[in-house]
Amino acid sequence: MASYGLRLSTKQLSIIALSAAFYVLMGAITGLVLPAARGYPAHFFRGLAMSAAGAYTRRMWSVTVMSLIAGVLFMVLVPAPAPYLLFSTVAAGLLYDLSMGRNYPDVCRKRRRITMATVVSGLGEAVVALGILTYVGLFNVQPSALAVIWIVTIAANLVLSTAGAQVTVALLRRYTK
Repeated sequence: MASYGLRLSTKQLSIIALSAAFYVLMGAITGLVLPAARGYPAHFFRGLAMSAAGAYTRRMWSVTVMSLIAGVLFMVLVPAPAPYLLFSTVAAGLLYDLSMGRNYPDVCRKRRRITMATVVSGLGEAVVALGILTYVGLFNVQPSALAVIWIVTIAANLVLSTAGAQVTVALLRRYTK
């Protein structure tokens, strides 16, 4: 029977904290080095960090905790007021954990489940972020242009986050039995 409690060992908590720090740090570095990329590389690192946290802790809610830590760090570190980062990051983590299902320890290292959870997570993250940004009026464009923005942004998010998760899959194949 799967345990749904949030009791984490020191090792598991360390993996979660390091995954969150990696995601935030790499998102910040790529944002500084590639400002024209407008944050898209962070989706790759989110897919990698979330899938690695889930696969290496093997605990339900570990990715949600990681996303909460990362979201709070984003709130503190991002110079512009960007509360959408907290909500979209937590939504991504929560959807990732829920997508793994009831047998989390048994399925969290399976390639198909990692890929599926990453796609659902990326979709949720994109919809929440775009929904907030659209609601606050960031996109002052025609509805047809807004639809294109949503489609392109969601597609980029899914491709990049899935690519990041495939790095986790490759690491799992290489370093686990």
